[in-house]
Amino acid sequence: MTEEQIYESPLEVDPIELRKVIATLNLNGAREIVDTYPDADIASSLESLELNEQLIFLRLLTTSSAASIFSYLDEDVQVELAKSFTEDWGMKLLQELQSDELVDVLDELPSNVASKVLAYTSSEKRNELNKLLSYNDDEVGSIMSIDISSLPSSYTCEQALNKIRRDYKKNQKELVHYYFVVSNTNKLLGVLTLEEITFAEPNEKIEDLYSPVAFVYTSEKKENAAKVFSEQDMSVLPVVNHEKRLIGMITSDDVIDVIQDEVTEDLYKIAGISNKVIENDYIKTPWYKIVQSRILWLSLLLIFSTITQGIIHWALHVTYISHKSADTASFASLLTVAFAAIIPVLNNSVKNIGLQSNISISRSIALDEIDKKDFAKVVWKELLAAIVLASVLVVVNFARLSAYFAATKDLLGDNKLKYLALIIGTSVALFISVILSSLFGSLLPILLIKAKKDPSSASVILLNLVVDFITVLITFGITYGILVSI
Repeated sequence: MTEEQIYESPLEVDPIELRKVIATLNLNGAREIVDTYPDADIASSLESLELNEQLIFLRLLTTSSAASIFSYLDEDVQVELAKSFTEDWGMKLLQELQSDELVDVLDELPSNVASKVLAYTSSEKRNELNKLLSYNDDEVGSIMSIDISSLPSSYTCEQALNKIRRDYKKNQKELVHYYFVVSNTNKLLGVLTLEEITFAEPNEKIEDLYSPVAFVYTSEKKENAAKVFSEQDMSVLPVVNHEKRLIGMITSDDVIDVIQDEVTEDLYKIAGISNKVIENDYIKTPWYKIVQSRILWLSLLLIFSTITQGIIHWALHVTYISHKSADTASFASLLTVAFAAIIPVLNNSVKNIGLQSNISISRSIALDEIDKKDFAKVVWKELLAAIVLASVLVVVNFARLSAYFAATKDLLGDNKLKYLALIIGTSVALFISVILSSLFGSLLPILLIKAKKDPSSASVILLNLVVDFITVLITFGITYGILVSI
């Protein structure tokens, strides 16, 4: 696969084609699209249309086809559509969803709309939904599917196949490759494949065919389940309660989501971003939450880097004085020593800002959270966040340098105006450098995508080179300009 193919979908549905079908209420045209394209690709194109257009298109389809496409829509789109469902058709569509998919929608709906959906739901399914809603977000139970077909060990292969067909057609159970075997008290015994059942003799007993299987508990952490899954060569894994009774299953899709969340969290930790503050999807995260997620570690880095600054300042000062007497050492040279100690501290802080923006955008692009149409919105959001972050860091920098030079008595002597100019100059330079670093960090992966390149290939290296140049140039330029004017 070439780099161009990585960023091009071979089965992209043209939104214009969808709009033509919607405008003419072309029933056959809509169903032809469903027959031609995968549901996930149709859903992706449908998201670019207006809400009323999405509703009309779904109404042109059979309920099962509409539900299948609905399940691939972004969660925000699903919620807006569900809120607009005023007829039985909409309620029927939601009932076609798997229980775990419906729970995700219900979780985001206003309570009055959720109550309306639950009132339309059968008592049996309502109990299942309430059970799923009771699990914490970090537990396996919150991501498992309970729409599964289990096989009693006493069944013959013929009975098992009949049950699988019946459960799939009448009870909307998921059709999978692996089926779990249970005792008469629903305790998990093992697993066997659909092929093993199909190719065995019709009268052969299930209890003679199944194999042992690994499992996870409903209350277990999702991260632990991902580890168990990675050790097994299976596409599904059974979920049991503490009595080892089969409750549901998790699929490879569920685990991929967990692994992606874990990788994202680890990357954010490396960059000093609080994952608890931001939303799962970058494009949905308000700019002020981006600020909130980044400001703590940036401020702490700047404050504690004062220690590094002090060590560099002391070492340069001692080295300089050792070659000259205290009387002959010029003030300009001593000020240069103090200035040279500040540069690495500012450089590290500015570089970290760019890294945070770069990792956030690169990761969101990798997870398909950001489309090409969102690039302008992303840059604007990063600019707003950068201005606020820069403002806060300027205050922190001014306060820490004032305290530092007061402690060294430089700010209390005859040359206090020069040192105050040094503080102001470096703070102004920090403000400008932070904004430029954040913008460059967010623009770099976008530009690499537009050039059909992998954004992870050279982003950090280029970022470090450019930010080093920007920070040193701006800091020297502004600070020198202020100092010579005094």
